[in-house]
Amino acid sequence: MCMGITRVEKNIFSQNTDEIASELVQSLSKMDNSILLFKVLAFAVKNNAEFVRGLDESIFENTDIFRENYVTLLKHALNQAVDAPQGNTDTDVPSIAAIKSYTPKELSIFFGVSITTIFNWIDQGRFIGVQRAGANKHNLIPDDTTYVYGSGKRTTIKDIVTLWRQEEAVHDSTLEISDLDYHTGQIALYEDKYKGEFERTLGTTLNLTPEEETDAQVWKHHLGRQHLGFKDTEK
Repeated sequence: MCMGITRVEKNIFSQNTDEIASELVQSLSKMDNSILLFKVLAFAVKNNAEFVRGLDESIFENTDIFRENYVTLLKHALNQAVDAPQGNTDTDVPSIAAIKSYTPKELSIFFGVSITTIFNWIDQGRFIGVQRAGANKHNLIPDDTTYVYGSGKRTTIKDIVTLWRQEEAVHDSTLEISDLDYHTGQIALYEDKYKGEFERTLGTTLNLTPEEETDAQVWKHHLGRQHLGFKDTEK
């Protein structure tokens, strides 16, 4: 039988949250372990981006403030655990698809931009809840991360990857033609969709919709690849 959270356990945890937080802050063998556990939980629990953005290292310098934030984190974790889809009994646990994570290099491929641009977007907060990793560490961005377009509209990394894979599937189905012809053909599709060249349509349009922003990124990618293709044929 799978492990789950019963209603009784929920109530007990809720009643004892303050005590549990105090134990986590004071009773671990090393303060560093308590801080590390707090950070892991803070970034692991879903729908927690706003809470994380309001934190900095200074909360660990005051035990009372640290404990108060632990209480907040634990209560949120409990709500997320209880709000998860449940089976027919309290001890049923639904199957959850593994969350895929991507490196900035992989995201640069999916978005059709440079790795530098991906890091700039991280710094700008356009990947909600994601910050640059420290020295000698590597960013891994989950596919359920929310991406914010320049217009303020939102989507998920998973949706961006799905769109990219669809584009690649079309590409793979037309391998008998050259890359230059393929990218030229894709450009023609966008020109037909938006009734004009990129520079006269999405390239000069403000406040793009999420679909238009995605199309603009992919369109620019095809234009760049077409340009490289023309340069290769001239050699």
